[in-house]
This record gives sequence, structure tokens and C-alpha cells, in this order.
Amino acid sequence: MKVLSGVIAVLCLLAWPGGAAAQRTLVIQQFDAAVDIGADGGITVVETIQPRFTGAWNGLYRTIPVEYRTPQGFAYALRLDVDSVTDGDGAPLRYESSRQRHYRKLKVWVPGARDAVKTVVVRYRVGNGLKFFEEHDELYWNVTGDEWDVPIERARAVIRLPAGVAGIRAHAFTGGYGSQESAASITEAGTTLTVATTRALNFREGLTVAVAWNPGVVARPTGADKAREFLFANAVLVLPVGVFGLMFWLWRRHGRDPRRQPVAVRYEPPSALTPAEAGTLVDNSPDMRDITATVVDLAVRGFIRIKGTEEARLLGLGKKTEYALQLIRPDGDWKGLQRHEEALLRGLFGRTSGPAAAAAGRGTVVDEVSIDDLKNRFYKHVPEINARIFSQLIDRGYYLRRPDYVRTTFYILAGVAAIGGSLAGGVLGLGAAPIVASVLSGLIIGVFGHLMPARTAGGARALEGVLGFEEFLDRVESDRFDRIVKTPAMFEKFLPFAMALGVERNWAKAFEGIYTSQPDWYVGTYHGGFGPGLFAASLADLSSSAGTAMTSAPRSSGGSGVGGGGFSGGGFGGGGGGGF
Repeated sequence: MKVLSGVIAVLCLLAWPGGAAAQRTLVIQQFDAAVDIGADGGITVVETIQPRFTGAWNGLYRTIPVEYRTPQGFAYALRLDVDSVTDGDGAPLRYESSRQRHYRKLKVWVPGARDAVKTVVVRYRVGNGLKFFEEHDELYWNVTGDEWDVPIERARAVIRLPAGVAGIRAHAFTGGYGSQESAASITEAGTTLTVATTRALNFREGLTVAVAWNPGVVARPTGADKAREFLFANAVLVLPVGVFGLMFWLWRRHGRDPRRQPVAVRYEPPSALTPAEAGTLVDNSPDMRDITATVVDLAVRGFIRIKGTEEARLLGLGKKTEYALQLIRPDGDWKGLQRHEEALLRGLFGRTSGPAAAAAGRGTVVDEVSIDDLKNRFYKHVPEINARIFSQLIDRGYYLRRPDYVRTTFYILAGVAAIGGSLAGGVLGLGAAPIVASVLSGLIIGVFGHLMPARTAGGARALEGVLGFEEFLDRVESDRFDRIVKTPAMFEKFLPFAMALGVERNWAKAFEGIYTSQPDWYVGTYHGGFGPGLFAASLADLSSSAGTAMTSAPRSSGGSGVGGGGFSGGGFGGGGGGGF
């Protein structure tokens, strides 16, 4: 109990207005700053600070801002080097220098800081503290800083400009942040200006000096200097360079096909590839063109029949062809189909097995679906068809991983880098540089991610075969291929490949006068006479209509200083300080 009573008594003594705690105060009695501007644009600052300590203190700290924001949101960093921290007699004082947020903080131990007036002299240099404009050079310097948590009784700044400087204009501001008060006197003697406050500065008040002069004497930074300063302050902008290097290395190591060999013309698709597989192998993506080419291929092979019916439009002034697909073979007779072809048929017609389907003979229409009926229904089957195409190519050894999965992975990483980095930079108030760096990094990842899917050696050889076959399909009408015996059977067999590879028009042109009869797997009307060109145009129209219908989905399903007064405003220096 006696110990507890003693503790309570001490606490009461410290809390009492006349106690020891109430007697511990700090006031900056005098703050002098000598600012020398060199002809090279460098600034040397000597701050002489006289704190009056009442009670027991350890020392003083001084904070100086070294990072600012440009109007564009980028950082500008002062290259500030502390030369020395001494007492009034030049004896070194112990101090610690640290970086806290956008400040350089100096923590100075002052011997005998108890009921005494001491002197602390801080000498430092700033290599990039001036601002340069077309019509003037400028020093905008917050002499004392406006973040002191103690009052400053008197403040003064002596600013020395290089010899030969002309057109000097000066202004002083006092008060808190953003204040336009000018409670200070300015004395000019040649190229030296003395600025002194005419009243004491209270808590978080400071003295700021703006000086402008005609250009031509002080050396201005070069473009290289500005670029170096910009990157020094916004080092995070180097990040996209590193990201580019990393992604380039990944692409070279994992994202490139084996070296392609010379492409020779082929007269048939390699390795019994289907049209959809050939089209996918070329661009690493199963497109709707590959799926609609498969529809035509299934018709050629006798699984379905295509029917085109002309219907009047616009009060009989125009006509439009409506298409329907008729299933000829029931699912019990789906022999020799690839997995994606079976998935396509089931997506078009559903399961048709049963007594009626089993009894139907070949050539009998088992089921029929119009292209319009596929709207808002067939889209659900597209992912499965695409997956089966990729699965077959992987089983053939042409890919190690699905190209769309590889791309999606990198697209997600790109989104995380761009959006995540931008949000983090915005929330933390880090300025524009992290946002720009994040967006650029995301774009780089996304671009390389698009290029990243790679074929195996077997896939590269198969691609060469497809490209050689495409060369044949695209140029078969040229003199180079006159020796080829062109037959209607050849036209029909390779027409789906020509559609998947986008060369069906040239393929059809080569069979003018050869392919003269409409096939039994297509029912339509040609008023001007049948021909391969018109027939290919009809199939292209079918492909367009089917592609639109097959991908349509209901909305609910989702889916894929100097200014007028001669100063620019804003500048460097300042900060604040206090005791500890």
C-alpha cells in the first residue's frame, strides 16, 4: 500500500500545473538560414537553429521534405546530402538520418539540453532544388517548414545569388500551409536578399521565400539530367523494363514454336486432321469458322443435310435465305466421328436414339433444326466442342497445354498487375508512377501472354503441313497446278478445309466448269444456274448465319510560383521539427 500511495503521489505531482511535466517546454528562439545558389544550379543551405529548452530534453529533430508531386502526379525527389551537424562552436553533434514517408528526418542529440539555450547548425546541399521556366529561373524555398510542433520567435533567411544575376523579384509568405500572409520584410543588396519575419510564428506556421531572376547565368539541366532526375524519383517506372525482360525470357524458353522448316505444298491435310483441328492449329484458337466448317464437313460425309429456303422480305421487295440442318444418321450410326464432331451433332439435335430413330433408314430425315432455333441455346455447347478440339490436338502430341488456358493465365496475371498495382498506388497515395508502371507491366504481360501458347515439335511439323495444304487450296487455280486432276469429289472433300482456312473463294474459282451439279447433301434454289462460286457464297452465308446463332445467348446468362505576381508557387525545402 505504501508503494502504491507513493506512485499515486508522483503522478499527481507531475499532473499538477506547477509540477515537473508542466515545466518541460521548447521554443525556437531564432531560426536563421543561409541559402547560397551556385552558378551550377546547386544549393548550399546552412540552418542555424537556437532552441530554448525548459526542463530536461535529449535534443532536437528536424524534418525536411525530399519528395514532392508534380502536377501530373509523378514524384520529384530532392537530392539532399547532409554535410554536417554541429553546435555553435563547430563541434560535431551526434545525429541520426532516416527516411520517413516523403521526409528526411534528422534526430540530433544536444548535450546539456536542460533549462538552456543551445545552438544547432545543420549544413546540407541540394543538387536539384531550383525550378526553371521559359522566362525565369526560380527558388521557392520553405525556409523553416510549417510543421513545427513548437513556436518560432524569430526567423530569417539570407539568400545569395550568383554574380551577374539580373531581374531579381522576391516575395515572402508566412503562416500555415497555403497561407498568403506576408508578415516579413525583404531587403535586397546586389544579389543578396535578407528576409526576416515581423512576428513570431506559432505552431505549424513557417516562413517561405520565392525568388525569381532572369535566365542565362545559372546553368540549366539538360534533357539527360531531367530524365535522370525523373527516373531517380520514379524508380518504379523501371519495373516494366524488368517485366519485359522476364516475359521475353519466358517466351523464348517456353512460348516459341520449334524452328519452322521450309513449307512445301501438300495435296491433302496432314495426319488425317479434321477441318476444325487444322483451323485451330493455325491460330491456336477454335473459331466459329472452324465449327461451321465442321457442319459442312459432316454434310459432305453424309451425317446431315443442309437446306436453304428463300423467304420474302420487305413486302416482297427482297429475299433472304433461311437455313435448316437435317439429321440423316441417328446417333446409333455415328461411326468414325471425332469427339468434337459428336459433341457438335448432340448440340445441334440432342439425343435421337430410340425406337423411331433406330428404325429409320439411312437417308431418312431423323430430325431437323433451323439455324434460328439455335439462338440462345447452342452457345452452351461451344465450350465443350472447343475443349474436345484441344483435347484431340493434345492427344496427338501437338500441344503440351491448352493454348486458351495458357493465354487466360497470363491475362489474369496482367489484370492483377495492372488493376491491383493501380489500386494499391491510388489507395496508398503513391502518385502516378506506380499506376503507370502497373498498367505498362500489365500490358506487357498481356501481349506476351497472347504469344505464349507454343506447339510441340510434332505440332510445328503438323502446322507446316497445314500451311502447305493451305497453299494448295489457295492457289489451285494457278498454272502451277494445271496438272492436278480436279474432280467434283475433290471439291467437296476439301471444301470444309478451305472454309476453315478462309480460302474457299479461290478454291471454288478453280472448279468453275467442273463442279456443275448441286450435291445431294445441300437442298437449295439457284435461279441463275448452279456454279461453285455461287455455291461457296451460299455456304459462306450459312456460315455467317450459323456463327451468329450459335454464339447468341440470352442477356440473363452473362458471358463472355511566378504567375501574375512573378512566381509559380510550390517549391522545395520546409518540413518542421521539434524536441525529444
